Amino acid sequence: MKESGLSKFVAATMAFLTGDTDTALALKNERLAKAAIKGQLSALEGELVNNEVAVEAAVEAFDKAVCPSKLISSQEGYVNGVLDAKESLDSAEATLAATKKTIAFLNSLLKDKF
Repeated sequence: MKESGLSKFVAATMAFLTGDTDTALALKNERLAKAAIKGQLSALEGELVNNEVAVEAAVEAFDKAVCPSKLISSQEGYVNGVLDAKESLDSAEATLAATKKTIAFLNSLLKDKF
């Protein structure tokens, strides 16, 4: 909070608005914005766990593709299986990284703007 008792968000909003009604609007918008961000963070925390599980499964699938427990009957099929498993792993890792990045951004937004 700033010295005036208003957060950075309210102060910035007030720079665009004037009057008592505008102050009330800014205060309501601040509460709504915070609630929206916190709600999204909560949802993303659940998504993060799912993403981590997906990466673990993709790592296991990749390892099984590289080291199959059965005789390789088709060299082309083996290589395609490894490439597919690697693509799935890369995708799962990218999704996990994106979720972490979004969580970090929203936490930073709460800290810096409110």
